[in-house]
Amino acid sequence: MGFNKTKRTLGMKIESTPYTAETLAATDYNIEAFNIEYTPEIAVLERKIARGDLSRDVSITGKRQVTITFSIHAYTSSTLNSPPNYFKCLQACGMFQTIHGSTGVSLVPHASYTNVPATIEVVEKDEGTSPSQVVIKAHGCMGNVKIPLGNVGEPLRYDFEYKGVLTSITDRAYGSILTPTGMTSQQPEAVLACGITLFGEGQQLNTITIDLGNVVENYTDPTKDQGYEGARVVDRNPNIALDPDLELIATQGDYARWTGNTTGIFSMQIGDNMAISAPAAQLTNAYQPGEREGHVVNNKTLELKRSSGNDELKILQGSES
Repeated sequence: MGFNKTKRTLGMKIESTPYTAETLAATDYNIEAFNIEYTPEIAVLERKIARGDLSRDVSITGKRQVTITFSIHAYTSSTLNSPPNYFKCLQACGMFQTIHGSTGVSLVPHASYTNVPATIEVVEKDEGTSPSQVVIKAHGCMGNVKIPLGNVGEPLRYDFEYKGVLTSITDRAYGSILTPTGMTSQQPEAVLACGITLFGEGQQLNTITIDLGNVVENYTDPTKDQGYEGARVVDRNPNIALDPDLELIATQGDYARWTGNTTGIFSMQIGDNMAISAPAAQLTNAYQPGEREGHVVNNKTLELKRSSGNDELKILQGSES
């Protein structure tokens, strides 16, 4: 018996009744995930009764939660008004999805969608021709996402981190194993010929990380077997870090923007049909020198502010009209 990490799989489904665990089917294992990790946590109360010795009594286990992380490369659906499989992962990060007729799909962070949890299963598969599975199941999961570009020429990546209730850790017999199905044949696009602008100015960068900035907390509930009802997004502070080339003040006047509380539009176009934008990006740090390929870069960070509210960041496949 042996479990090979490369056989690890992940299934996910938005809960039809929030904070009630779903029963997953093979079609829920349709997320193109990699780098899957999980950390179960069970609170333990140690007991030392005054028996006149140094020995400990049996500890008592309490609340049960789990953290699950995984990554997905960004891609677009072949049908622009059909959400990619991984858009459900973004919905479980408190983002509200809108389908724009036949032209596209968008997601924005929204204060009314902080309790759109998912049931997630991480599965370890045994070796052999009749393998069983070990299933780490979580429900009431909400999360945060970071969207990094590690290097120009690579695809954009979504790094998810979810917190939820540790529902169970169980075996799944060979006759009941679930094999992932329904994954896309669409390939992620390399970030090349990509338009990235800030304050209307092109950013000649190599790396960028967009962080939705969610704060996620599990809500305690003494009526539940696990001691938690599930996770909510309780706060949010989206931000961006990037490393463009240093430019003259006359070309890119970031010092005046930094000191003047100025906001501007951020826009990133990936391929023909995927865009990420923010209407009010504010410089919070700049002119931190770095070096790339023998020249100086201007490392800077920005916080994404409200324009009209619930609009700090937009992910758009296709177009809105």
